[in-house]
Amino acid sequence: MNAVIFDMDGVLVDSERVVWESFRYAGEKTGVPDVERMAIIGLGLNDEAWIKRFRQEFGADSDRILEHEEAYLQNFYANGAAPAKKGAQRLLEQLCAWNIPVAVASSSPAAVVRGRLERVGLLQYFTAVISGDMVGRSKPEPDIFLEAARQLGSPAALCTVIEDSPNGLRASRRAGCRTLFVPDLWRPEEEHPELYDARFADLDTVREFFAAEH
Repeated sequence: MNAVIFDMDGVLVDSERVVWESFRYAGEKTGVPDVERMAIIGLGLNDEAWIKRFRQEFGADSDRILEHEEAYLQNFYANGAAPAKKGAQRLLEQLCAWNIPVAVASSSPAAVVRGRLERVGLLQYFTAVISGDMVGRSKPEPDIFLEAARQLGSPAALCTVIEDSPNGLRASRRAGCRTLFVPDLWRPEEEHPELYDARFADLDTVREFFAAEH
């Protein structure tokens, strides 16, 4: 293991639940049923791919839903921040102590990625920060992980990716990285060996796994 690449939302920062609540709120305000399913459908997509999929799902209701969803998010982040995920700081501290370079590869825009990580005190640990607006294709294509590996100076095959979404897992696999799955909102009842090499309950158990390898 030469390097570790993290997704952000749902892996390092507990922000996916905020998105789920924003869609639930928008559904209540507009009367459109089952809007919160978009919080799962859109996991791992960059903004362009996400909006395209959203409009496919909700058609003429899209603008009304987005108005309320965005208002909820603006109010939430104006008054606070999504917290770091359990074990995130301990894992990052350990990797730095082992001199293993780490990157974050998130589909969110660069300003969002840096802002959320800085607010929870995690930005300092990263050698490279790769955002969805820095690559041509969204997850599940491998571009973002290949770029992260390039910036870390490591072959993708020697990088370990930590992901929580099916789109992110597929992107990591296609990049040729070792892929670890730490579930958040998406919690499949069945195992999906085609998507990941190992599944963990949280980042503390990932840290124990790495310690056994080190």
